[in-house]
Amino acid sequence: MNPPGSGGRPVAWEDAGRQIAPLLGGYSAIVVTSSDPAVAAYVALGIARAEAKHRRAVVADLVGDLPPLRSLIKEEDPHGITDSFLYGVSLNKIGYEIEGTPNLYVMPSGTDPMIDEQIFHSGRWKKLAAGFTQVGALLILVASSHAAGLGDLIEQVDGAVLVKDAEVAGAPSALVLARVPTPTPTLKIQLQRASARAAVWRRKRWFLPVLGAAALLVLAAIGLTLVLTGIIPRTQTVAPRVAVKPVPAPTPPPPRPPPETLYIAPPANPGDSAEAAAFAVELQVANTAEGANLFIRKNGAALPAPAVSPVPIDPERSTWYKVTAGAYSARYQADSLLFVLRNAHVLRDSAGSVTRAPLALLIDSVPTQGGISDAVRAAVQKYDGRGLVVYALMQDDGGARLYAGAFTRPEESAELTKTLRGAGLNPVLVYRTGRAP
Repeated sequence: MNPPGSGGRPVAWEDAGRQIAPLLGGYSAIVVTSSDPAVAAYVALGIARAEAKHRRAVVADLVGDLPPLRSLIKEEDPHGITDSFLYGVSLNKIGYEIEGTPNLYVMPSGTDPMIDEQIFHSGRWKKLAAGFTQVGALLILVASSHAAGLGDLIEQVDGAVLVKDAEVAGAPSALVLARVPTPTPTLKIQLQRASARAAVWRRKRWFLPVLGAAALLVLAAIGLTLVLTGIIPRTQTVAPRVAVKPVPAPTPPPPRPPPETLYIAPPANPGDSAEAAAFAVELQVANTAEGANLFIRKNGAALPAPAVSPVPIDPERSTWYKVTAGAYSARYQADSLLFVLRNAHVLRDSAGSVTRAPLALLIDSVPTQGGISDAVRAAVQKYDGRGLVVYALMQDDGGARLYAGAFTRPEESAELTKTLRGAGLNPVLVYRTGRAP
């Protein structure tokens, strides 16, 4: 039975959580929040079950005895968050392993299930987030979007996942890592069992057509006998035909307007295509720009030439944000970067892939000069201050070019081109050349 107001079957919300779990592989502490906390709990469980396959995942109840979480714990009166934050109970004693799912733990709200506002403001969350990062685990905090102090809580961890709600009223400046507006479509579940009576009926269902045919033959014989004996007149008065008014064909819905398009000119430097820095490492695909930008800010020191590329993924032009790093003319160089990032735990062992992205948008350039490194760093920071992800590649003449995005095909650059033009820039699609500083 669904909890009141859940707006969808629990399995469908859990499945939605499983679907977005790959977007959260680079994070260690997140908040899953909604105005419907029960739904948020199901999404959190879906994320946790998916991540528990390769790392420890802990789901904490910051709402208070949420049925989806409380039902997984067999203890009658378990210690939880309030016991730890208010009375000093060790966190190791409030995590309960969930039977049947190795690596999955639940922290209940506690013997006093009312989560006080001071718990949301506590500086312990930042330390906990750092601890989970060190051991390669994931902490998922389930909270109501109406909770006081939610903004402070989100700022101490990696960010938030929004469930059902468009925004978080309690934390307007919080970074959104992913959104889950609806559950997955209803699954078609085949019936696996039938009652014994139904099974017997299937074995004998041939009997019904035979019985019906015999009944029709008997009725036909009786009718013929009555006609021949004169009991039923041979002719009947035919009722006058009534003209049937034709039903007009349904009016088709108006055609859907085509998605907005933008003409993209061919690369301005076709002569550089053979020397292009065409290989990069794809790190992550996020469904919000905030989530992609946060990944770069968190791992920027280890990422050469980091780029965020908004790319439409379907006919409706839903936009996802591809995060890449590196710009190399040889594939083996990108393979080496992928190896280094996995060893440094920026990526999981199976995460990331080498991709071909020879195109980028040229934003600016820095001429050859003394102290070129400082000049390039200042130029990149100038755009970063405007919220734009820009990276530099050093050129053979000693100068540098500033690029945004990394694309396989010219048409993929349309979304970022519009964004940059809206910021007052004049980006030019080119084959990117050079090497990361």
